[in-house]
Amino acid sequence: MIQKAIDECAAKGGGTVYFPPGTYLTGTLVLRDYVTLHIEAGAVLLTSTDKEDYLIPAFYEKGLNPTTFPVLIYGKYLSHISITGRGNIVGQDKLFWTPKETIGEGWNSTPPKYWPKEWRPMMITLDGCSNVLIEGITIEQSPCYAGWLIDCERVHIRGLHVLNDFYGPNTDGLHISSCRNVHISDSHFVNGDDSIAIDGDGSGPAENFTITNCTFESSCDAFRIYTGLDPWMHNESYGVVRNISISNCSVHNAAGVINLVAKHGLIEGITVTGMTIRMAQEGTPIFILAEKGTVRNIQISQITAESDGACTIIGNPGAEIEGIRLTNIQFNIAAKKKIFGLEVPDPLEHYAEYHFVPYFIFLRHVREVSLQHVSVKWLKSELPESWPALKAIDVDYLQLEGFSGKQKGEEPAMPAVWLEDVKEAHVIGCRALRGTDSFLYVTGSQTESILLSNNDFRHAGSAYTLDSKTGVTGKVIQMSGK
Repeated sequence: MIQKAIDECAAKGGGTVYFPPGTYLTGTLVLRDYVTLHIEAGAVLLTSTDKEDYLIPAFYEKGLNPTTFPVLIYGKYLSHISITGRGNIVGQDKLFWTPKETIGEGWNSTPPKYWPKEWRPMMITLDGCSNVLIEGITIEQSPCYAGWLIDCERVHIRGLHVLNDFYGPNTDGLHISSCRNVHISDSHFVNGDDSIAIDGDGSGPAENFTITNCTFESSCDAFRIYTGLDPWMHNESYGVVRNISISNCSVHNAAGVINLVAKHGLIEGITVTGMTIRMAQEGTPIFILAEKGTVRNIQISQITAESDGACTIIGNPGAEIEGIRLTNIQFNIAAKKKIFGLEVPDPLEHYAEYHFVPYFIFLRHVREVSLQHVSVKWLKSELPESWPALKAIDVDYLQLEGFSGKQKGEEPAMPAVWLEDVKEAHVIGCRALRGTDSFLYVTGSQTESILLSNNDFRHAGSAYTLDSKTGVTGKVIQMSGK
């Protein structure tokens, strides 16, 4: 009956299919051009658990990695479609899952507590659609993604509530692939995977996004921006993601907040500003990785974060990370046990290991990095080890301006800032905190041209320490100003 109403509405040139209060058990609903589904407050679209009620369309047919998936609300190559109202779409998630017999600990495992059964539906899936509006509805208990958009353009999502199981498998909020001109605002996400995932793995680039005024609670990432990586991808993809603006958001809990991974391809032109973060999960607020691709021109600013890690930015040989700017960020770190809390394997074996990366700011194989007015404060922790506030390895052109932070722990030789094989660094206007032994430790045979300008090292035992065993001499340090 519901599908008949949609088809009749479309046959008359479009209009609204209205759901008054009540419960509507349904399988796949196929949208049509110029049709709005309006789900009134008190109305519930309840997901059928009978596989025979579903279409199982093919996706990514134009690319190297086609796949299929059952869907609840589905549209392909449509224009001017809307899903609005104050009602609910309920996925009956646990009827599609099996509980795990054992659950690992947070320091070495990821959160899901269930295995998916042989099949499960996506809630809303739109492929190749334009002029899309999703507004006001609540999607809850999704067995998999709440929303999956592929190759769409001119998308507006406002006032969406996603209330999924925090420990559910792949219960993403919005998974958006190769879409263009997308606007997401005033929405709330609770989910057991990424809240908003953006990739370039469809038939074109993902570009021109604005995301603002949203709140998040996720067992994985609030924002994951990537190329490659999806489990159905058996062939290498060289996607592009660019021109993404994120602002004025609040994260109540997550294992990651800003997660950028270029397996191949290119990620560029990402700005994030104005965010408050609290993370009870093991993880890190900022994680940037170039496995074989390129990440460049990233600006992150005006952030306050309380977590058990600060920021990890790492490249691999043959990959490229450059043009990273972090500005006005305060990290308050309550360190908890993690398998890579002190050092990241080189190379990192799997992107999902961001849950376990260091407590401090960690940079490796990166070019053109600027940290301006960034601070690291250590909160109470039961861990006995010591570590620096910042460690940079194989970094070219590092600017450290107005940095505030000291080593954690009581090891007397541990510096506030560790530079190893760093070329062309400018340390300017930084302040050593009380209890700092040596503010700067310089090591590595490739280190050269470290300029110190107008810093306040009065509370440090020494401004810097040189590791002569690696050939570092006083010639690599230049001092100017006070």
